Amino acid sequence: MKLSQIRYFIAIAELQHFGRAADLLRIAQPALSRQMKLLEEEIGVALFDRLPRGVRLTAAGDVFLAQLKPVEARIDRAVAAARAAASGAEGQFSLGLIEVAAWSGIVPQTIHAFRDAFPGVELNLLATTSGEQMAALRTGKLDASILYNPVMEPGLTMVPLALHRLMLALPAEMPLAQYQSVHLADLAKAPLIGFRRDSSPRMYDEVTGALAAAGHRGGFHSEMTNESDILALVNSGLGMAIVNENQRLRPPPAVRFVPIADLDVRLRLCLVWPEAVPSPTRDRFIELMLSRRDQAEMPASIGVS
Repeated sequence: MKLSQIRYFIAIAELQHFGRAADLLRIAQPALSRQMKLLEEEIGVALFDRLPRGVRLTAAGDVFLAQLKPVEARIDRAVAAARAAASGAEGQFSLGLIEVAAWSGIVPQTIHAFRDAFPGVELNLLATTSGEQMAALRTGKLDASILYNPVMEPGLTMVPLALHRLMLALPAEMPLAQYQSVHLADLAKAPLIGFRRDSSPRMYDEVTGALAAAGHRGGFHSEMTNESDILALVNSGLGMAIVNENQRLRPPPAVRFVPIADLDVRLRLCLVWPEAVPSPTRDRFIELMLSRRDQAEMPASIGVS
């Protein structure tokens, strides 16, 4: 039994006329009659009584129609769902992100807009480190990631979203906490807490290079995997740390944030995805995000591998 035969049968049954059904379906009447004959032969019962002017359903035809109407509705829903999935309006989308990037700006704006525009998409968010996100992209566990300073790999596409500065986070009771700004030289003998390099290799190398150039030789006395843990140590008075400026939006109670005047290191917030894996829902998300990107702040491209 073909899907077209089901639709043909329902049209004839509702109009009670082969000719009018043929016009509605835009099919030649002899072809329509032939399809109904084939359907009746397959089922093994007569569905219509042929009358001089039209047709009427047999008892078997009445039952057949009653059973098919819900099927037709389900088919229509299935067709609509398939088309929505192909357009990106339905389906699933798994997005990795750095937690601090989701507190303000383009990331929460885009997520809210995406949920409003595509309520049929199941959006799964994973907040984790850059290294873990890159691993999840490689294995297909994530459709896309929003992360800082990604180390690009073959097969991945990257677009820039924003530039964020770094600031000094330090215990509020330290004298430097009262400064309007500090210089790297002020940190030459300071106890510093930092990232583990595998959590953010590019940031680690750029920050340690800038510190070394300014005369800091001590390295980090503690290295953590994320800024929440780093700030917990700072809040406990165990040292200072150079962190994302967005951390000011959720400051620990005993921590102050001070600009570093001569630290020319920026965190490059980027959207990254595997180029060879198609995803209509991801395409819709990218379109929304790029429409909100500040073109004046970021160039159109900062390198794609």
